[in-house]
Amino acid sequence: MTTTYKKLIWLLLFVAVIGMACNLSAISQDAQDPNTVASTAAAQTVEVRLTEIGIANTLAPTATQVPPTATLEPTFTPTTVPTNTVVPTNTTMPTATSTPVPCNWAQFVKDMTVADGSMFVGGTKFTKVWRIKNIGSCTWTKDYEITFDGGDKMSGGTTSMPKKVKPGETVDIAINLQAPDAKDDYKGYWVIRDEDGDEFGIGSNANKPIWVSIEVIKGTNYAYNFANNFCSAKWKTDDNKLFCQGTAQGYTNYVQLTNDFTMEGNRDEDEPALVINVGNDQRLRGIYPSHTVQAGEHFVTRIGCMNNSKECRVKVQVNYEVVGSSTSGTLGEWIEKWDGETTVIDVDLSSLAGKEVIFTLDISSRGSSNTNRMFFLVPSIRLP
Repeated sequence: MTTTYKKLIWLLLFVAVIGMACNLSAISQDAQDPNTVASTAAAQTVEVRLTEIGIANTLAPTATQVPPTATLEPTFTPTTVPTNTVVPTNTTMPTATSTPVPCNWAQFVKDMTVADGSMFVGGTKFTKVWRIKNIGSCTWTKDYEITFDGGDKMSGGTTSMPKKVKPGETVDIAINLQAPDAKDDYKGYWVIRDEDGDEFGIGSNANKPIWVSIEVIKGTNYAYNFANNFCSAKWKTDDNKLFCQGTAQGYTNYVQLTNDFTMEGNRDEDEPALVINVGNDQRLRGIYPSHTVQAGEHFVTRIGCMNNSKECRVKVQVNYEVVGSSTSGTLGEWIEKWDGETTVIDVDLSSLAGKEVIFTLDISSRGSSNTNRMFFLVPSIRLP
């Protein structure tokens, strides 16, 4: 090692020793300076406070770490007790099916004949037919009866149930009646009676009667009046027997009496007339009781279509048959359609004078409609 290099090392060591001595002196002076001590203490205090706050925050979580009040009372609490167990619908509010059905209970379906307000000449015999449904729980036997309950009896009597009627089935109930002589409105009430004598009817409480309501009009007097005696005739189609005063509600084919109607051409009438409806491709006949023709008598009427039956198209015949012989024939044949025109018929019966004759009104459809409604105005046999 050279002498110069050794001198350099010793110089460096001397400088280092001198620097360390200066630093020790400065530290000793700072420890004795009050301002320095205060600053140091303040800094230490802040550091300690921040440390405490950090610890406090660690020990006490923020609000977001505490579950909200709603979570202390779960929203599903009501569903933990099912609603139907708190208020059972099937026990506190019984359904209609749980209500017992009465044994005897009837429901009106429709009038098959004699609609309310049907017209009759005084003394006319007729049959009222109701269609009734058994909506009770008991079967109606033939020991059940239809009996008068009040109002105008019109010569009607108690009638037995025509057949056994099970719950849910319908039956046509017929009562034979006679129009009173005096011109007026009449209404009679009827109920059903079981084998024990208990009466029942229709309505929500099975205590309402069914009824028949008619108007008696004044008939015109001729040698023979087909309108007055229309219920004495045997009305039928090619397949079925019809009641007089059947209705459009009950049957497609029917015959009615009226004295208040409007014929085609918008002409109003107030005299007795027969209104007859013939269905599509149908034929209807009214066969009257025999009449002994006198010299000079004529068959007289006016025929046409009803004003509200624009599809009407029919063929009309008036036929006859001499009782006790093979003699028969046709007094005339006419085609009627809705065209605003009517036809007056006047046939001399002189060739039949002194003979007992059965007359038949014969009407058949000539169109495709089921509403071939036509009329006979005061059809009658008149003296000269």
